[in-house]
Amino acid sequence: MTALDKLLSAFDVEVEPFAICDVRQGWRLDLGGQGFVTVHYALRGSGGLRLGAAPLIRFGPDTIIIVPRGMSQSIGAQSAAQSSPGDEAVCVGLPEGLRWLQAGDGAPDIMIACGRVRATYGAGTGVFDLLNEPILETFPAEHPIAPAFRTLLSELSDPRLGSTALAEALMKQCLIFTLRRLAERRDARLPWLRALDDPRLSAAVEMMMSYPERECSVEELAALAGMSRSSFGAHFARAFGRAPHSFLMENRLRQAAHFLATTDLPVKTIAGKIGYRSRSNFSRAFKVMYGIDPNAYRQNIAHHGDLEEAGD
Repeated sequence: MTALDKLLSAFDVEVEPFAICDVRQGWRLDLGGQGFVTVHYALRGSGGLRLGAAPLIRFGPDTIIIVPRGMSQSIGAQSAAQSSPGDEAVCVGLPEGLRWLQAGDGAPDIMIACGRVRATYGAGTGVFDLLNEPILETFPAEHPIAPAFRTLLSELSDPRLGSTALAEALMKQCLIFTLRRLAERRDARLPWLRALDDPRLSAAVEMMMSYPERECSVEELAALAGMSRSSFGAHFARAFGRAPHSFLMENRLRQAAHFLATTDLPVKTIAGKIGYRSRSNFSRAFKVMYGIDPNAYRQNIAHHGDLEEAGD
């Protein structure tokens, strides 16, 4: 398994309730700037998405669009002259916070699902944090992303036992389909994805992920990558938005969370398996990352099936 495979298999996805945006003929829906990464999936019709003052991004059915945080967004046909701000559109609340936003009152034209997705590796490494321009991918009608996305929306609109976990698994599947395409094209919009195509950085990342218990210094990782310490640190920071040591610590603690959730190993044993000699040091680091100590984390997993962070 390559470093990219390991990273993709390990990242976590949280899905906020989606809005179904129903834009009628001659209208557009203005959503304003968003403080988070937004995912749009076109369910019906063809139109355009305008981000700020940038040129219109055309889309058709079965198109996924991932928008960086902070960009104002407008959805509609290219010729749409009338606007309906997001807070003034007809809004119908559906179960579990899912909303139906209707812009205009004409004939149906465009239907697109819009939502917030948080995809992370560790506590602070966002999969799309370094994205500075939108990603748009259109899939053929027979591609498995279409039924996966429709099942995800069905689960969010009619929640039952396990709906949250299933929705997050389905969204992760949809994002991996998209990231696979970008990787195959060697797309440069996600620096970490491009970096893992470099066998030098890839070797260092694979070492950190495969052997979390090892005390790997930056000098050792740089030597493995065949770079100087300064060059390796700079390349790594550009790709992942953090220093190698921070990435290594997050990977260790994420693997600890996996052991806590899936095994009965004592906390002290788990600490040793990921390279901590002191249980107390491990517990402090774990609480900083997850907001809860290891024993409480394990109890929450046993009682609820997922993590409920302290203070939620």
